Amino acid sequence: MRPEGSEAMELRPIKDIDYLEKLIQEGFRVKGPRQDTSKDLITFKAFLRKGHEFAPEDWLSSSGYQFVEPSTFTKGRRLAYKMIEGIPDERFKSNYSLLKGGKEIPLYLKVEVKQEHE
Repeated sequence: MRPEGSEAMELRPIKDIDYLEKLIQEGFRVKGPRQDTSKDLITFKAFLRKGHEFAPEDWLSSSGYQFVEPSTFTKGRRLAYKMIEGIPDERFKSNYSLLKGGKEIPLYLKVEVKQEHE
């Protein structure tokens, strides 16, 4: 049981800018590869506008995803995966994370499956 007023906001995948803005209002910051919060935020929003989805590591873990540590097989990336209706849902650890209260939460980017045409 948590003390009153200390409820942790349950994070879910970030799919749109509205949800990102809500997280920022809750005190989260986006950390990225540029080491400049404002530039990282601009780039992160651009990914969202293009339809990319970022899932917090805690959410993936609680949703039953399995993790694979970086190796040559994973091209040096840490992966999270789960079989959904016989189809693998794969995500790789991105260069972005959420920061709040000294805690860093890695964000995983959904792997886009390339479909062959003709």
